[in-house]
Amino acid sequence: MKSPANDIHCIHLQSCALNLGKSNINALTEPNAEARACNQFYEHVRDMLLQGYPWRFAGKTQSLAQLTNDKLGKWAYAYSRPVDCLKVRWVRPAYSTTDMRKEEGALIPEYSYPHDIEGTTIYSDLSPAFLRYTVRLTDPTKFTPLFVDALAWHLAVRLAMPLTRDPKMRADAFQLAQQTQGLAQEADANEVRETSDHETEFVAGR
Repeated sequence: MKSPANDIHCIHLQSCALNLGKSNINALTEPNAEARACNQFYEHVRDMLLQGYPWRFAGKTQSLAQLTNDKLGKWAYAYSRPVDCLKVRWVRPAYSTTDMRKEEGALIPEYSYPHDIEGTTIYSDLSPAFLRYTVRLTDPTKFTPLFVDALAWHLAVRLAMPLTRDPKMRADAFQLAQQTQGLAQEADANEVRETSDHETEFVAGR
């Protein structure tokens, strides 16, 4: 019996193939060109899309675990980068789940204290240090519907040439991928604005 995660994962695969006029893909293990091509690109395209924007559903805040500091004199502390960290958003001295803040009516990234990253180590002068980051999210049930659409079209871009050899189809898929990604990001940003406005009204009413 399939789990909900597997069902949604299959929807991603079917959508990217159908967007190119190709057969459904029900599993990456199927012995056909569509499944082999999707198997080659799926994780890379998913991570690329997750990394390119601070999606609310893929954000996580974690207290950093301290390591032996091999850069004394340059940084006061060394910390272990979480294994599921796809992209660092900010390092701060207190726990928070805020990625963007309003300043003069515009949304800007939350302030990050100075830090450096080398491989799996994060250096900072903060103690304690909290990391806000983008998770390498593999559970498709956590994705928003618009993110799913954007992912399917970005996969279609990668699959267009291997499956169709048609540059125009690839160009059309790329245009739709950009449009659907923009819609997904706009919807995500609107949630940030609504949350920010709600918090401002709450503080004003106290």
